[in-house]
Amino acid sequence: MNKKYIMPALLVIFSIIMMIGNDATRSAKAAFFGRTLFFPFVHSLKTIETNRSLREQNFQLRNSLTESTLQNLALQNQLKEYVGESTINFAEPGMTFELAEVIGYSGQFQERNLIVNKGKIHGVGAGSAVISGNGIVGKIVSVTDTYSIILPFSNPSFQVPVMNKRTSAQGILQSDIAGNVSMNLVRIGSEIATGDTIVISNLSRLFPKGYPVGTVSRIRESTDNLFISAEISPFTLVENLEHVYILKERNTYDE
Repeated sequence: MNKKYIMPALLVIFSIIMMIGNDATRSAKAAFFGRTLFFPFVHSLKTIETNRSLREQNFQLRNSLTESTLQNLALQNQLKEYVGESTINFAEPGMTFELAEVIGYSGQFQERNLIVNKGKIHGVGAGSAVISGNGIVGKIVSVTDTYSIILPFSNPSFQVPVMNKRTSAQGILQSDIAGNVSMNLVRIGSEIATGDTIVISNLSRLFPKGYPVGTVSRIRESTDNLFISAEISPFTLVENLEHVYILKERNTYDE
């Protein structure tokens, strides 16, 4: 017999067998064939259906996990912002600030500036002081409607009057091209020592007086023997910043 006729013949025989007898007999035969002849086929259908259901459940679980992860990240970012704000303490009352996120850099190496996502439409102006919860960051040097550029204290072009918190010895905060931060032009004989905390001087017209800068790590004498210089370990690491706070009450540059 030709093979192409085998399957139709078997189906005819199976149909005749199923037609013989009453309803109870046909039900018994259907159950028998389901448990024997057609079991692999039925089992395969159930397996396919089960796999489809599992895939759908897995997809839903992945969606839920992704949503939960995004929600957790958003909460973690909000917590960072709140913690940063809670550490800011001004000696001068009534000073307000705008939270901004660091979104990029301009320039190269130690001469690079920070780009943040707040601009004129947020009330930010050129010359505004920028701080973190730990210490000073820099000042706004360029503003568009939606973003601003910050000149950080780690840039050699930046300088600001600072003083020793313990003794009020005055100096100028500056950075060199290698990224070393120093308190320069401190008069010979001024009382200053390693471990002292350096803060913003009362001579600054940009930052609030007494806002933290860093600690003294080493003392050096200048070659002219007129001044000493103190190397500073800053409280704020510019390269690690995610968010900064732009002060809104000061809009002038330090001279």
